[in-house]
Amino acid sequence: MDAYDRARGSGSGNGRPRRQAGGNTIKGPHSALTDYLQEIGVSEHFRERRQREAEERERQAREQEAANANTSSNVTMAAATNAQTADGALAADLQGEEDRAADVGTSGSTRRTRTRSQARAAAPTAEVILVAEPEAVDVAVAAEQDESQAVKAMPKSKRGKKKKNDSDDEADYKEGLNRSSARKGGRMKECEICGKRFLQRGEHDEGARVLCAMCQRSVNKSHGEPKAVSKRAREAVAREPVKPKRKMRKTADGLLEYEPGPPSLQDLCVRVIAKHLDQVESFGDITPQSLNKLCRIISKMRLLDEHTLGLFLGPDKIAVTLYDCTKINRAGIQRIAEECAQIQSLDLEYCGRLDNSGLMTLGSHLRNMTSLRLDGAFLVKDQGWAELFRKHGPRLTSFKVRFTGFGIEATRALVIHCPNLVELRISECVDFDDDCLALLSAPITDYEEEKQEYERVVRLLADRNKKGKNSVVVQPKDYSGPIPGWKPLSALSKLDLAYPYKPMTSQTTARMIRTLGSQLSVLDLSGFKDIDDSVILGALDENSRNLEELYLSECMGISPEAMCEFFARQRKKAKVPGMGYRRVGLKRCYMLTDSVIRELVLHSGGTLRWLDLNSVDDNLSSLGLRALEGAMYRREVDDGKETYVLAEQTSGCVSLEELDLSWVRCTTDSVLEDILKKCKKLERISVYGCPEVTAFAPRRPGLRYIGRGCDSL
Repeated sequence: MDAYDRARGSGSGNGRPRRQAGGNTIKGPHSALTDYLQEIGVSEHFRERRQREAEERERQAREQEAANANTSSNVTMAAATNAQTADGALAADLQGEEDRAADVGTSGSTRRTRTRSQARAAAPTAEVILVAEPEAVDVAVAAEQDESQAVKAMPKSKRGKKKKNDSDDEADYKEGLNRSSARKGGRMKECEICGKRFLQRGEHDEGARVLCAMCQRSVNKSHGEPKAVSKRAREAVAREPVKPKRKMRKTADGLLEYEPGPPSLQDLCVRVIAKHLDQVESFGDITPQSLNKLCRIISKMRLLDEHTLGLFLGPDKIAVTLYDCTKINRAGIQRIAEECAQIQSLDLEYCGRLDNSGLMTLGSHLRNMTSLRLDGAFLVKDQGWAELFRKHGPRLTSFKVRFTGFGIEATRALVIHCPNLVELRISECVDFDDDCLALLSAPITDYEEEKQEYERVVRLLADRNKKGKNSVVVQPKDYSGPIPGWKPLSALSKLDLAYPYKPMTSQTTARMIRTLGSQLSVLDLSGFKDIDDSVILGALDENSRNLEELYLSECMGISPEAMCEFFARQRKKAKVPGMGYRRVGLKRCYMLTDSVIRELVLHSGGTLRWLDLNSVDDNLSSLGLRALEGAMYRREVDDGKETYVLAEQTSGCVSLEELDLSWVRCTTDSVLEDILKKCKKLERISVYGCPEVTAFAPRRPGLRYIGRGCDSL
């Protein structure tokens, strides 16, 4: 065995030295793959055993090679060369051909191949003739026959790929096929112009010139032939242009659009109609619920404009709701006022093109309108709102605005000219400030008393003219009779002042609650970040006997101790234990603790249907969430050790239907399982930002999770 064979025998089969089994090993934390291999039995002992078996096979192979090398000594070779060949080249060729003869004579001997450079150097000067002894040839032929019969006897699935010997490789090289080109497909050719050797792939026409890529481009250019176009470019041209698909945002509303299970036939029809809206002339006889779904889908697709507006209008409509009015201009507003004269309720969202004149057009044409909701009407000024209230305010029972100005002049006109309001929402309005809030409460200042005198006279004269008591029209500046005093909105029961742009003081908020709180069933003070404990422990505690819905989201000035005290006082005042609020919003009240949730459940557990604890994550634990199922834990300290024991077991929130636990990271699958045991009516749980809520969370018919990381739209 020469040095080459020893090098191959001592390696790992690829010519590189093998790393010793007892070498340096790096130990660190186990990965998931390591744990998996250990579970199925692939351990360090398994790898050592496999390595020992490989070494044993290599040793046996080396012994077999040595035995085959001894048997190849019986093969001899004679060579006749040309007289012009040099002695050194002849000796080198004879030595190389002797090795090749040994390889032919024995099937198991180690094959050696001359390098191609030696073959090219010796080919034009020498011709080698191999002569083998008859006995060696018989042995080689018999070995080859035995090997071929053994291969034929093996199943086709276990037959290995036939290996090429040195003679095949030499023949392929002479034809121009090297190993890399054989693997990828192609042959080595020599350019007829520059003489450069290159790899030619694909079919080649007989009789065509053999040219490399550079020479081929030069020839094409000189002949004026068009530039070659790639297959991918030809396919791109052949394909018809595809209209880019519009991307839509994935929101919680998008998840709620699709009901669990197969869609109903009605929903399928609604989606088909919305998809082919340009071919629809009229919806015909359709239920208000289906019409509302159609309007939502069309508005979400931004297809609601002057052409599709007529599908939602008609002389028999008493309620019109349009969710996206960004493409409806002044002519569209005029069309709504003229074609829907019997409207009682009008809801327009994103009506950024509505101005003062458009607002007065709606008020003058829609004489039966009692409910008005406008979102995003930022072009309407205070003078426009005041003029609307002066002329049409008494018939309004519900007024809601959001994302608009609505300053002190509009608020003053609303308080004086809209005495029949039952529901009022002034949310996220830029000009609504603490002075505007003061107009809803008593007592008003002397300055405001003087400002309101003119508006009260206007209201008084308008009422008299309407009843026919004035035979002659009297102007407000000519009136000399008694002026009515200030009156609160006595019919108001729902008040929403959420998320003001300007700070609200605790004193003004408390005055407003003392004036209107006793008659309110819904109060939304979300975003009042500057109010303190005195508001809920004083004014709200004393004037909330009829309150059913309370929203204090982002009221970060209220301490958790005051919140606990407030719910505890309300529980003592309740006529029936556990019968309190139906809806409570505590979103982003970061300071809330477990005791606040316990007091809330003890006060409103029997009636609570909707609860928002979004982002209440700083001090809330899983024990506080388990209070929703009625498990009240108490903290005890014994010898410096803090423990929690079950102090009381109540019925919990048995009527709860919707629960928002987004970004409350103590929420887990086990906590939800305990909550669902008692909250049998729970239908929707929002769990955005809760990594411990997985696909293995408890399920039941009718229950839907919104915001799980394992879910997709």
